[in-house]
Amino acid sequence: MKPETLHHLLGGHFICQFAFPEAYEDLTSAGVHDQVDTWLSSLDRRLARLGDDGAFYVAPLQVHRVEDVNKVRSDLIRFRDSYGLLTQMLNLVRLAKDGFRGVPGEFVQLAEIVMRVNEDSTLVAQLRELRTGADSRWSNHDLLRRLLEKLKSDGYLIVSNEASEIYQVTGKIDHLHAVLQYLVEHVPELSEAPLEELGEAGDEADGVVGSAGQSDLLRHASQEGAGE
Repeated sequence: MKPETLHHLLGGHFICQFAFPEAYEDLTSAGVHDQVDTWLSSLDRRLARLGDDGAFYVAPLQVHRVEDVNKVRSDLIRFRDSYGLLTQMLNLVRLAKDGFRGVPGEFVQLAEIVMRVNEDSTLVAQLRELRTGADSRWSNHDLLRRLLEKLKSDGYLIVSNEASEIYQVTGKIDHLHAVLQYLVEHVPELSEAPLEELGEAGDEADGVVGSAGQSDLLRHASQEGAGE
């Protein structure tokens, strides 16, 4: 295993073939996955994956303490709005780009979605309503660039062609979809449910996104939020 691979993993990154191609190739090489998993176990962590062929990331070995489960619940509630904003951003891109599904590997060009938004007053209104912290006097072009850069800084996009301002969706997008799915299904009960019931709900959700497990995703979401 390469030191750079461990560095990216411990930095909280999702290792996919688009964002970190060399590290992804390293982790899919024979025997390296087990080596990394063994090394992480000394830190009470393990190597997890989004589905059978998605991005790799670091997850806790287990969470049993009541205070750990409580932190997951409080962080999910606290960061619900943050995930909601990301969803609104991606939905705007979807509406502005024909055929866009928001899956790893897809491309988004700034000029293309600017042209589409400028032609549709409804899309302009949605863009202006997004809480991006931008000045209301900014042009649609500047606002959309800010939107894409926000998604890039959060790890959901990378720059594929800087000169043409073309971005590419990374494997981390699957994490966002999975956490949002869980929030839609369970958050109404989170604020009132006893901690032990939340733990049971997390266990029941395992397998929704393949081998990674939904509870791993929620715990990683909690760790991401703590670093913001």
